[in-house]
Amino acid sequence: MDSQLDVELSQLDLGEQEAITLAESIGADLIILDDKAGRKIALKRGLRIIGLLGILGVAQQQNLVDLSVAIERLQQTNFRVSPRLLESFLERMQFGRTS
Repeated sequence: MDSQLDVELSQLDLGEQEAITLAESIGADLIILDDKAGRKIALKRGLRIIGLLGILGVAQQQNLVDLSVAIERLQQTNFRVSPRLLESFLERMQFGRTS
């Protein structure tokens, strides 16, 4: 199975490949990935992942950011997120859950 995981890893963009490889080599507790294919492969390789929305959720809980302002600014960049995922995230945040 390791060779299959290596083949899958090689099909990712170079940035995701390097992030996953580095996380494995240093025994990282968590890796930041938003790319769907990268997240899937990282999970298969036993890594814990968080995305940008998850980081913003944690920052909101710690009163480090205003989530509505952060989301508004994020939407003015080239960051892409499905409307359904964003809606689900915002609903979870309304009830105080970030997982």
